[in-house]
Amino acid sequence: MLRTWQDVIEKWRLSPPEAQEGPTESRLYFDRALSALVKGRLDDAAVDFERAAATRECAYDDIGLGDVFLARGRWRAAALHYRRAAERDPDNVLAVLGMSQARVASGDAQGAAAELEARFGGSTDPVVRYYLASTWCSVSEQVRSRTADDALVITSEHQLDVCEAAARRIIDLDVRDAELRRGAELLLDEVTAGRRWRWQPEGIAVSLAVLAVSLGLILVAVGGLAGNVSLVIAGVLLGGGLLYLIVVRFRRQTWRSRADELAESIARRGKQ
Repeated sequence: MLRTWQDVIEKWRLSPPEAQEGPTESRLYFDRALSALVKGRLDDAAVDFERAAATRECAYDDIGLGDVFLARGRWRAAALHYRRAAERDPDNVLAVLGMSQARVASGDAQGAAAELEARFGGSTDPVVRYYLASTWCSVSEQVRSRTADDALVITSEHQLDVCEAAARRIIDLDVRDAELRRGAELLLDEVTAGRRWRWQPEGIAVSLAVLAVSLGLILVAVGGLAGNVSLVIAGVLLGGGLLYLIVVRFRRQTWRSRADELAESIARRGKQ
């Protein structure tokens, strides 16, 4: 899924003068189509983009038609038009951004993010950086598992790592979109909290740890009083070994505990 309607139309801020080239009739159709698209009147936009395309050879008409299909959830048809635009104009930034969002809509946000980073990772343009940030937001959404009530849950170490990388990248991009920035900050907080360790169940784990340490200390004390070095060593090894086993058995990261608690409500598994 796309993050917002903004993902469809924001790229038109980069529209260059050549988008208006061609006969007067073509320019009229294109202007009307773009105005209709921005206002969400998709039927009108489709008609006028098609009319413009019929009267000139211009990549921007196909990009507009791709946007109409993308807004309607028909990402395959959208990708076809973006690809056609790229064939006419290989360096067309709008075509690249449109194709990236079609990939997001198809469920391949990670592939879209990798492509955008390769082509525009160092860009300072605010529109391009917005699309990078938005795509990374989609990466963090698609990688996580989803419950029946549509809540996103981290259920693997891989998801935890991807979410951390996505959140840090969005923050680093420093976009003006407050929703994106706040979402990234909250996600990073979730990752940080998820990496914390906790005892589970806490009461039993703490009791056993105290018992293990106490047993080891008793053996060390007895061995010391008796002058038995072997018993002292045995006490140290036994206490340390039992404590290690307790830590392995009962200490878990918070994300794993939450994933276990919600396991029965997971409707869609994220990427592992």
